[in-house]
Amino acid sequence: MGSNPCREIDPAFELTISRPLSAEDVIIADVINEADAMINLQVIFSGDERRVVVRIGLFPHWPTRICLPVKVAEGGRLFLRRTPGCFKSVVEGANLAAEDIRRITLSAAPETAQYLHIKDARISDSISADSQPEYTYPDEPQVDELHQWRARDWPGKTQSLDELAESLKSELTDVAPEFGSEHSQYGGWRATRLDATGWFRTHYDGERWWLVDPDGCAFWSNGVDCIRPDGGVNVSGIENMFTGEMPSIAQAPHLWTQREEGRIFHSQTYNLERALGSDWFEKWCELTRRRIIRYGFNTIANWSDEDFTQRAELPHVFTMKNFPKTEKCIFRDFPDIYSDEYTQRCEVFARQLGKIANDRRVIGYFMTNEPQWAFLTDFNLGLQLLRDECASHTRAAFIAFIKARYSSVSELNAVWGTQLKAFDDLHKKQVIKGAGHTRDTMEFTCQAIERFVRIAAEACRAVDPNHLNLGLRWAWIHSDYQLSGSQHVDVFSINFYDLRPDAEHIARLAAKTGKPLMIGEFHIGALDRGLPSGGIRNVKTMRESAEAYRYYVEHAAAIPALIGAHYFMWNDQHVMGRFDGENMQIGLHDICYRPYPEMVASCQAVNAAIPALHTGQRQPFEHKPTVVIEGSLIG
Repeated sequence: MGSNPCREIDPAFELTISRPLSAEDVIIADVINEADAMINLQVIFSGDERRVVVRIGLFPHWPTRICLPVKVAEGGRLFLRRTPGCFKSVVEGANLAAEDIRRITLSAAPETAQYLHIKDARISDSISADSQPEYTYPDEPQVDELHQWRARDWPGKTQSLDELAESLKSELTDVAPEFGSEHSQYGGWRATRLDATGWFRTHYDGERWWLVDPDGCAFWSNGVDCIRPDGGVNVSGIENMFTGEMPSIAQAPHLWTQREEGRIFHSQTYNLERALGSDWFEKWCELTRRRIIRYGFNTIANWSDEDFTQRAELPHVFTMKNFPKTEKCIFRDFPDIYSDEYTQRCEVFARQLGKIANDRRVIGYFMTNEPQWAFLTDFNLGLQLLRDECASHTRAAFIAFIKARYSSVSELNAVWGTQLKAFDDLHKKQVIKGAGHTRDTMEFTCQAIERFVRIAAEACRAVDPNHLNLGLRWAWIHSDYQLSGSQHVDVFSINFYDLRPDAEHIARLAAKTGKPLMIGEFHIGALDRGLPSGGIRNVKTMRESAEAYRYYVEHAAAIPALIGAHYFMWNDQHVMGRFDGENMQIGLHDICYRPYPEMVASCQAVNAAIPALHTGQRQPFEHKPTVVIEGSLIG
């Protein structure tokens, strides 16, 4: 197809489509982000009354070649692989086939459009495995020998390895803090006593929900995710962006991990090892435990280092791994839940709880995080099953469900507005228009999701009857079908990325589920430190980020139905991105494991006030932070 060169981005630059597209076609564009922070290129596919948007994070001042398969509009993959210059990339929407695409536009958000320049954009027939595109790069490496961003200076940037070593070692000479006398051994509040069972449990006092620690003390889970030495950096294809040679896999196999997304180098571990010596992990564990208590936290939250968690002897959550999928999934990670295979895999999945069954410091376990099929806000399992002719146990269950509802296919046709000749036509691909099907297909969707949760939860309960099932950590709640199965968990968990939790929304969810809620992730990062992105929501300065933490946590603690909120995350991500390209300033520490003083001070003040906030003795901070779209994951 023809080329569409341009020098300045229009509000929506449209590609010319001169022939029917196929799934093998590829959009190739040469773009550059002239901002000093990350911005998103939006590639918008339209057709067949559907719209799919791909958001591609662009690194500042990096001349970037985009190679985007048209097939992404089908939505089978939520997160795309990182390529040079393209960082976190997310697909919003699904089920738009290549042959149905009628329009493709490239754009940026209005607030960032001035920074996006497109030099060329076209549609190519295909790119074979042996003819990969020639990617483009900045002229100089972007990362220094300590894995900090070379292009920027900021307060507290580490100038040398010796400086880092001195800073970390001197902190270890301080007196180690412990929970104060007002706290139980688990960090609960002795002033509020409830019945003790020897395990963490939930309690509703008629006005508000609580966690109760094993000693019977009231507890509100205030923790941080990803308390571990390292998140890793995906170096595949961008090895020339690093200053100095990294040790090879042969020299240091412990510093490398191979993932589907690429080769991961553990740069933060490399810094710690060089700064603290061969016993760096023991020193890191001691340093980290001290910081958790000094900052006022009481929970080691999701994805934290398991070895450290056991050494620290602090309350923690258990991160379950590999939520069951079946060999053939229905859509993204939604398994064939009516198959024996799903039931059997749930039983195997649950066995991992055996190693925590007698650990009284475990608050509970999260079965999974952010089911990817639920990112599709109009997810309808019945319609999804009919989009192709793939046989599955879930499809058979759906057809049986429909047959039980209608005495004849003509009765079904009258309601759905279809022209089926027999119920068996539901084994074939069907394009269902109109809304006549909605009551049936959505009721089946709710029943199926209840089964999705129940079978896994029952398997977990059989192995571990003592700990709390903390749920699935939904990315956000957009539909009531996500509440299906909530009766099988002890806590309904969500991740809530906004300026503060919505108290009315939380109250409605608690009323509908009959469960307390826990927030598994939140953050609001800054743009004036060592990364070009401040997260899903971000502010301009670290001072504002510290105030945003206060605003969020104080409002969270004041909500009667909330029993905890966990900050994402302990350390900053690498400027060159983790496995999927995410590169956000959202940590309490930088890439060299040095704390941000503003955040530490905010954590200490706010975390100490949580008991008074949750009991209503103190009102939350009301200074709303001012967010900016530049640098944010949604911008």
